[in-house]
Amino acid sequence: MTDFSNRKTTVKITNKTQDFAISENAKLADSFFGRFRGLMLSAPKDIVLVSPKETIAHSSIHMLFMRFPIDVIWLSSEMVVVDIQRKLKPNTMKISKPQKAAKYVVEIGHGDAGKTKIGDTLGFI
Repeated sequence: MTDFSNRKTTVKITNKTQDFAISENAKLADSFFGRFRGLMLSAPKDIVLVSPKETIAHSSIHMLFMRFPIDVIWLSSEMVVVDIQRKLKPNTMKISKPQKAAKYVVEIGHGDAGKTKIGDTLGFI
């Protein structure tokens, strides 16, 4: 499990399995309001949502009030990709859920999920 107790408000996200950077400057959202707001009504950027529990329900997202498409990567507490969805359409009421329980939801609006796939290990720096 990743420890954010002495954290900055932004993190670099790397794909450790394939050795490339996904995002150089992703915002960290671990409060209720930060997770609730996510990327709604913002300019394209990247964000890591830290779920209060590692479940499918707690890591589900919607695209309501979004202005741009995003790639979403769901991670277990061990930082392993459990699901990935690309080019989710903005401003829709559809709920997107991971296939398996996730602790972290990485919303990529500016970075590049690249060739990231289920089973890859990611890192936050």
